Amino acid sequence: MTSTISQLAYPELIDNIQRLSTEGESGTIFITSHDGHLARIVLTQGNISHLVFDSKYRGSEAISHLQTLTFARLQFVEGVFESAPDAALPNTKDIFKTLIHGGTVTPETSPRLSNFDAAIEHIKKSLAHHVGPFAVLVCDEHIDKVGGIRTIDDIFGMIDAIAVEIHNPEASLVFKEEMKTEIVTKWT
Repeated sequence: MTSTISQLAYPELIDNIQRLSTEGESGTIFITSHDGHLARIVLTQGNISHLVFDSKYRGSEAISHLQTLTFARLQFVEGVFESAPDAALPNTKDIFKTLIHGGTVTPETSPRLSNFDAAIEHIKKSLAHHVGPFAVLVCDEHIDKVGGIRTIDDIFGMIDAIAVEIHNPEASLVFKEEMKTEIVTKWT
C-alpha cells in the first residue's frame, strides 16, 4: 500500500508518522520538505528502525535535523526497507517525545536489556508451550527479518509479531502481556 499526503506543517507531519507507528505499520516513510530536504523513516511493526536525513545524517543525528522541517510531504510505502548499515537510535517512544516536545535524545536513553540472549531464549520457550518446537524457527525468522534485536522496542515488536502464531486470540493476548511484563521485570 502506498499513501501520499500533500504538504503538511511539522506538527501534522509528526502526527501522521506517529499514527503509522501506533498502527504497527512496516515500511518506509519518505519525507520531502518544501525547501528540498529528504528524509526516510523505516518502521518495523510500528517501531522506528532506521532514520536518515539528507543521506548524510543517520540515527540519532538525523532526529535534530528532522525537527528543523516546517512543511513537508509524506509518502508511506509498505515493504521498502533501508539497506544501509544501522545507526544508533533511541527507542521509538523517546524519538516521538523528542520530535513532539523538542530537545535531544541519544541512544543511551533507550531502555536496554541486561541479557538479550537469555530474554530471547525465554520467549522461545514460552512460545513453545503454545506452538511446540516450531517456536524456535518463528523467533529466529523474525530476528533475521528485522536484522537483529537491540532494544526493548525490538523485543516488544518480536513478541507482537510471533504472538500471531498462537491461534487462540485470548491466549495470544495473554502471551503478549505476560512476556512484556516479564521482560521489563527480569531483564531491564
